[in-house]
Amino acid sequence: MEYSIVVLAAGYSHRFGGDKRLASIQGEPMLLRTLQTALAAASILENTRVQVVIRARDPVIANGLSKMPVQVLHAPVWPVGIGASLASCVEQIQRQGANPKAVLVCLGDMPFVEPETMVTLLQAVREDRICVPVCAGTRGYPIAIGRRYLTALSRLRRTGVEKVLRIYSDAVYDVEVPDPAINCDINRPDDFHAAVRQDLFGKIFASRDTAQGESQPSPLE
Repeated sequence: MEYSIVVLAAGYSHRFGGDKRLASIQGEPMLLRTLQTALAAASILENTRVQVVIRARDPVIANGLSKMPVQVLHAPVWPVGIGASLASCVEQIQRQGANPKAVLVCLGDMPFVEPETMVTLLQAVREDRICVPVCAGTRGYPIAIGRRYLTALSRLRRTGVEKVLRIYSDAVYDVEVPDPAINCDINRPDDFHAAVRQDLFGKIFASRDTAQGESQPSPLE
């Protein structure tokens, strides 16, 4: 495996008020939309696999992903959070004998990132490099992390990727991308409703097609 695209989707959506992974994005669950983007990027690159990390006990989501060409991994029961999910994922990948050149860390609540953005980051990354996307002067996700730093990822438990970026700041490279969606994560219902409208670039991110009065699920916290 040359590259691993990891989609983190083990959160509980506390700020959203429901399971945002199932929020409707143009008629599809948010997580499915994110995974389709990751798969589109993987199809452009050689020997690239998509992994998705879900909760330890998550039968509904697991069953929904059973027919997708992705590897489903489970986060630990405790601790919870991005760091624990990512650490567990890297450990499981390495335990299976894989040693990817780089891991692209994606968030399941960012369904509008373009496949080309993911490809650009993986083409820019090196074994000794961490690549962070930048649009309009602001850093975002996904983040491509070279093989040299995978051990650091596997040690994350109660902290996030930001700690790795701080520790290895000399290895961090900003990669300019024309993709405002790198900063469009959905944590609250208001985030979702804002995303259904046209952004400043005239791009329609999502469509509201649930019955009026139903709660809209949001991010994966």
